[in-house]
Amino acid sequence: MRKYIISLLFASVALLSCEKYNTTKDVNNNFKDNFEAFWKMVDEQYCYLDYKNIDWKGVYNEMMPRVEAAKTEQELFNILGESLDYLKDGHVWMIAPFKSYSCETYLNDENGEKYPSNFDSSIIRGYLKEVFKTSESGIVFGEIERDGHSYAYIYYPAFEDEFTEEDYKYITPILDRTEGLIFDIRNNPGGNGELGISMAGQFFRQTTLIGYTAIKSGKGHNDFSDAKSLHTTPNEKHNYLGKKTMLLTNRKVYSTANLFTSALKLAENVTQIGGITGGGGGMPMTHYLPNGWIVVFPANVLLDTNKEHIENGIAPDIEVTMTEEEISAGYDAIIERAISEFRK
Repeated sequence: MRKYIISLLFASVALLSCEKYNTTKDVNNNFKDNFEAFWKMVDEQYCYLDYKNIDWKGVYNEMMPRVEAAKTEQELFNILGESLDYLKDGHVWMIAPFKSYSCETYLNDENGEKYPSNFDSSIIRGYLKEVFKTSESGIVFGEIERDGHSYAYIYYPAFEDEFTEEDYKYITPILDRTEGLIFDIRNNPGGNGELGISMAGQFFRQTTLIGYTAIKSGKGHNDFSDAKSLHTTPNEKHNYLGKKTMLLTNRKVYSTANLFTSALKLAENVTQIGGITGGGGGMPMTHYLPNGWIVVFPANVLLDTNKEHIENGIAPDIEVTMTEEEISAGYDAIIERAISEFRK
């Protein structure tokens, strides 16, 4: 996921440029001072401590005795990683010369249980009829036929590659002859934020406000810049206007894909089906510990048009869960529900 996250949100938006937070001055390179520097940078710079109701001071009190007792760098690394777990943020990771860490606790629900996978790529081929194309980037185009009706299907694995004119040579004829579109972004970890905003415009008839962003601007937990609006612009040449669309999601829809989902909730012809998305509403910011380790976590927040956080995910209009038995049998309950919604 990290290769997508590094490039993700708003590369062209100066407000969200990635920064380095220097903690090396006047700090001795020992375990205790490294932990103090680590704790302070998260306390002052991480943007969701209050929103997520994280007792960061409590984390300090819990971890400091272990830091003082630590004998090896590996022990210190594990302690910092456990501290970062409290953030439950997929935009958080840490890199040391001997090991790397990424936070995936957002894949668990509030009871600590794993969200259902709700996706198996091997099932998709069985749903598509004659027209099937996988581009080099993994984008899949096809057509699903059921009881004399047909529906266009697109699987978009990551916001890294745009649809090319060659791609549209395949998908446009399918759209023209089918009754609706199934746009599947399950397991999409994000990518280029500018691309996500641009692609959202294909579902709107006019320039549309899709949300706001604000950057951490001070040391206090709620010190943020004024919220700046985000808009998407229609694509007059290639769009899905007039096509009833089912957007398929699961918990591994993250970052830019999460923002894309939030934007499409505003589109009149789109229904979100499946599971809640994984969230990820911040721009990663790079920090350095005195010992040279890299720690990355978000520096800004993303809000919907009501100025509500989208960090914890976007709930579907229609929730559907795939069972392991269904997956083993090659049955995709989320695609099936999308087909049934077209038939209503």
